[in-house]
Amino acid sequence: MGTGTGNSLKERDHTTLRKRAAAQQRGQSEAVKEMAWKAQHRLFHRYRRLMAAGKTKQQVVTAIGRELLGFIWAIGVHVERPPHPRLAAAA
Repeated sequence: MGTGTGNSLKERDHTTLRKRAAAQQRGQSEAVKEMAWKAQHRLFHRYRRLMAAGKTKQQVVTAIGRELLGFIWAIGVHVERPPHPRLAAAA
């Protein structure tokens, strides 16, 4: 039973999102998780700044999408990069 203010629904949604995010991140390297968090944090704040600056939603979503693509590319390069020969030999 909630307080009647709708907070219990929000709390359930956050719990579900946290569980889903944890399941998706399972098995990923710490570097990839850190890059993903950096992207999430940066894009959230950029979206809010651009909207507050009076940009149209279409402009904001396009800008965020382009920047997201850059983060996706960076993560892909990181994951696909072969280990450095000297570092692999030392292990």
